[in-house]
Amino acid sequence: MHHTLMSISLFAARLLEIYSFLIWIRIILSWVRPYPRPGSFTYYMAKIVDPYLSLFRSSTARMGMLDFSPVFAVGVIAVVQTLLSVFGNYGFLTLGIILANIIYAFWAYGISIFLFFSIIMLIFRTVAAFSRNPMMYNMSGQFSDPISNLVRKSFGTRIPKESTVALISLLINIALYFVLKRAFIILADLAMRIPL
Repeated sequence: MHHTLMSISLFAARLLEIYSFLIWIRIILSWVRPYPRPGSFTYYMAKIVDPYLSLFRSSTARMGMLDFSPVFAVGVIAVVQTLLSVFGNYGFLTLGIILANIIYAFWAYGISIFLFFSIIMLIFRTVAAFSRNPMMYNMSGQFSDPISNLVRKSFGTRIPKESTVALISLLINIALYFVLKRAFIILADLAMRIPL
């Protein structure tokens, strides 16, 4: 009976791997053809994938034109798939393994992606500030504003140059990325040690 459950878990993990692949195909196709024509390949992909993706769609998952809800949806599948694979291969799951996978997914499919895009936008803002190109400011807005606002406030009543704010914000964001990455690795490692 136990071996049967392990085999079913491995099979379910493979199915989730395929479904995750279909989600990525759907995401790429949505850039080319956002409104699929009935009867087309894109239409059938949407029928298979969109009901699941719609569970994650919300205004909080959007940053400007970018919608991060599919990434969160894939992250949930990745956690479940990993847990099924672990059980399928080893025949057991512990609370520590479950928590470690959730912590890792929270970093990999959430915070790290936000910080990565924030760094990219801050690079644009820094280049724009030093080149005094106003067109590039519009490209960087929403990701970098919270960090830039904190940097501006730290100067008190003095008004800093925009290039100074942009460069300091970029450096803070890069440092934050590596510090948080290390913190999540430590947290996941500690969670793995829970014996239950």
